[in-house]
Amino acid sequence: MKSLSLGSAGAALALAIYAVLLVRANSSIAGGADSSGYLNEARRLARGRLSEEIAALALLGLPSRDHDLFLPLGYRSGPRPGTMASSYPPGLPLHMAALGILGGWGAAPFLAAPIAAIAALLLIYAVARELGVSRGFSAAGALVLAACPILFGLAVQPMSDVPATAWVLAAVYFGLRARRSDGWAAAAGAALGIAVLVRPTNALAVIPLLFALPPGWRALVRAFAGGVLFAAFLLLYNHAAFGSATSTGYETILTRTMSAANVLPEIRHHGFWLGVLLTPLVPLAWIGVGFDRRVPARDRALLLTWFGAFFAFYCFYEVYDDWWAVRFLLPGIPAMILAALLVARDVPLPMKWKKVVGPALLAGIVAVGVIHVAKFGILSIGRGERVYRDASRGAVSLVPTQSLIAAMQMSGALKYYVERPSLRSDRVRPERFAEIRRRAEERGIPMYALLWPFEVADLDHMPGDWEPIGRWRDVTLYRLREMGSGLHLPHGGLSP
Repeated sequence: MKSLSLGSAGAALALAIYAVLLVRANSSIAGGADSSGYLNEARRLARGRLSEEIAALALLGLPSRDHDLFLPLGYRSGPRPGTMASSYPPGLPLHMAALGILGGWGAAPFLAAPIAAIAALLLIYAVARELGVSRGFSAAGALVLAACPILFGLAVQPMSDVPATAWVLAAVYFGLRARRSDGWAAAAGAALGIAVLVRPTNALAVIPLLFALPPGWRALVRAFAGGVLFAAFLLLYNHAAFGSATSTGYETILTRTMSAANVLPEIRHHGFWLGVLLTPLVPLAWIGVGFDRRVPARDRALLLTWFGAFFAFYCFYEVYDDWWAVRFLLPGIPAMILAALLVARDVPLPMKWKKVVGPALLAGIVAVGVIHVAKFGILSIGRGERVYRDASRGAVSLVPTQSLIAAMQMSGALKYYVERPSLRSDRVRPERFAEIRRRAEERGIPMYALLWPFEVADLDHMPGDWEPIGRWRDVTLYRLREMGSGLHLPHGGLSP
């Protein structure tokens, strides 16, 4: 009992240290498309609005058909002409909105991912225990997940990957608990419903959940009853935000990025990076659990379909070369770790060898994760992202209240930090820009551009005399001088 108390105290201390590390490394910044998109939606939901007017159309007196030119990153057209709504599902923004209402909008909404990471560690431990793994092995599984660069890297950014993972883990845990008490089946369905609100592809987790639940129709009915309200909410949300219950912000993405031609490249990509980030031991153990007869067949099916469903789906998704693309598989990665725990438990080695080899392998896997966290600069992500906030606030201090700022990468941050209308510099073309410029001049609205170096070429789509008037690290603010000044800068001419 004394050793158990000491172990629990040590685990609690380690978890607290990990939480502090997450908070200190947290970016707490609305940056590019995803982070600013989630946060803009969270603030709008907190205000009780699902869509909003596109202010620039009224400002310039333009028809609603020009809406595409004024949609910040993370937005799509809304249910009515001249309106816009978020491209993202409502799950994570609802978490952020609740935190913002409770704790203020300065830091609280940015804690959604760190809180979800702590929950995921507790849940993987709990799932391991439900699968019959010892306390020590279960704690080892939580440690491997904590050190995984994918989890840690996404837990320090306002992204949906870690909350999506935590809710899938919760659904599986509740499903396993339902084997002992029927009431947990409804909780499993509810957790899966929330998981789908956070990320629609989490619907794939219904497959492993079928194996987590006890056999029989009663558990399925209870799980359905627990999830149906969340499904109804999602349909109502889609209807209100997009004009159709079956419409989502992901439709175009899925139709453009899913292809059978991606399968082999994605198998190579995911296979390589999973082996690098988790060592080959964890993926091989996931395959090996299918042959471990000491694991009940239903549990083997649970673990194989849990990761397998996500892996199979995302093998059709658009190919990325970077390591972070493995984040799409994060909701399924706990299954690999759990499988590794079971295989390690059941490997036919003398106990004296297990006591030496087991901790050595665990230390190696954790060390690999920690090394890659450092290698990828994950601890400094927050410092790098601050330019979005600084450039947005700095730019607005240099421009009149009634102005129009052309931007792409900065458009979501501009919306979040200063709520200024922006013109999408990557979408406008010279003929449309001429009309926009004419209307702006008639109304006395000065024009600016807030661009990263890779976006300077967009100035070719907006002919005129652009001069730099402010810079925040790599982001530069340009001002459009009056018509007729005669200078048109060549491609790349203003790059810092």
